[in-house]
Amino acid sequence: MNWFKQNYERAMRAAGTQFARLFLYVFSFFESIIIPIPTDPLLAACVHARPTIWKQIAILCALWSVAGGAVGWYLGAFSADYVMAMVNQLPHAVMNEEKFQAVADAFQKLGLPLVLIGAFTPLPFKVIAISSGLFGYPLIPFLAVATIGRIARFLLVAAMVRYHKNMRLLSALISGALILVLVGFWMTH
Repeated sequence: MNWFKQNYERAMRAAGTQFARLFLYVFSFFESIIIPIPTDPLLAACVHARPTIWKQIAILCALWSVAGGAVGWYLGAFSADYVMAMVNQLPHAVMNEEKFQAVADAFQKLGLPLVLIGAFTPLPFKVIAISSGLFGYPLIPFLAVATIGRIARFLLVAAMVRYHKNMRLLSALISGALILVLVGFWMTH
C-alpha cells in the first residue's frame, strides 16, 4: 500500500507541472489527428493535480484539440483526389464514384450534427475531422462547431474531476450534458 501511495503522490506532482500541461495540450493536438488514445485521462490527472485552474486547463486542451482537428480537416481535403483515385480502382459493386458522392452529399446534409457529436462524445474526433475535409464540409463551420463541442466536453470532464466530491453538482453536470445531447439530437431530426 505504501508503494501505491508513493507512486500516486509522485504522479500527482508530475501532473501538476507546467510541462505536464504542455504535454497534455500537444497530446490533445495529435489525438485529433492520429493518436488513438483519448485525451481525457491526461486531462483528468492535470485537473486533479491543479484543481484551481481547471477551466483554463480544459479550455486550452479543447483549443489545441480543435487546432489538431483543423490539421485533420486539411489532411482530408488534400487527400480527396487520392481517395477518389482509390475508389475508382475498386470493383464497381464495392464502391464507385456515385456511392462515394452519395456519402459526401449525406455528410454535407448532416455535417453539423456529425461534427458536434464527434467533438462532444468519445467517438474518435480525428475520424470526423478528416472526413469533414475529405467530403468537403466547410472549414469555418467545422471549426466553430468543433470548438463548441470540444470546449463543452473538456469542461465537463474537468468539472467532474474538480467537483467529484460534490455529488449534487456532479449529478447536475451529468444531467445537463445529457439534456444537451438530447436537444442536439432533437434539433437535427
